[in-house]
Amino acid sequence: MNIEDIINIIESNPNIYEMMKYCPFEILKHWDYQEYSSGSIICRQGERYDLFLVIIKGYINIYYMAENGKKYIQSIYKEGNFIGELEIFEGKPYICYVESLSDTKLLQLKQKHFLEWLNLDRYAHSFITKEICNQFYDLSQKAAEDTLYSLKKRICNYLLSYCLNKNDHIPIKINLEKEQLSEMFAVTSRSVNRILKHLKEEGAIEIKLDSIIIKSSSLLAKEEKESLYD
Repeated sequence: MNIEDIINIIESNPNIYEMMKYCPFEILKHWDYQEYSSGSIICRQGERYDLFLVIIKGYINIYYMAENGKKYIQSIYKEGNFIGELEIFEGKPYICYVESLSDTKLLQLKQKHFLEWLNLDRYAHSFITKEICNQFYDLSQKAAEDTLYSLKKRICNYLLSYCLNKNDHIPIKINLEKEQLSEMFAVTSRSVNRILKHLKEEGAIEIKLDSIIIKSSSLLAKEEKESLYD
């Protein structure tokens, strides 16, 4: 892919353009383009990668794999998010696995040119630093909630995040399997099933094979509030 194609990709993605709008020409010519099919492992936990990655299109699962095979999902990344910002400065091994949840398109830049970019482009330096701080904030909040709050509250809170500014009487479908919830909260499927069964019996949700349907956000919010006293 030539530099004109790279520029077209950047300019057609508002989130990416905001980060890269002042990227110098001598850095732009070093960006590469990659595609990954759904289910591909992009980066492996414990291995070193000399790359800074920016998501152009698709969804990516960031998760930690324990020695016993259990997965803990840290976050789901989407268009505009970047990967490798923690490891690239010192060339450290990746903390987590990076796996595509859908067909995914990425831009990538080698460490040498990434460090040169931050030195030349103070705007990008400030932008990336701010985004790293936001990610740390979100991960710290998630770690605190995972430690201090009940599983019921955490599941309710996660489902309610899909209900912002939505009509309570219109069902909301979330393409999510129960197994993914157990990985997200690092608990057994049995524990998740027990919570979902209760929420279903209360009329807050409906459970399908590959999705969860929120029938009433107000009932879900009520269950979340009550979980504080469980």
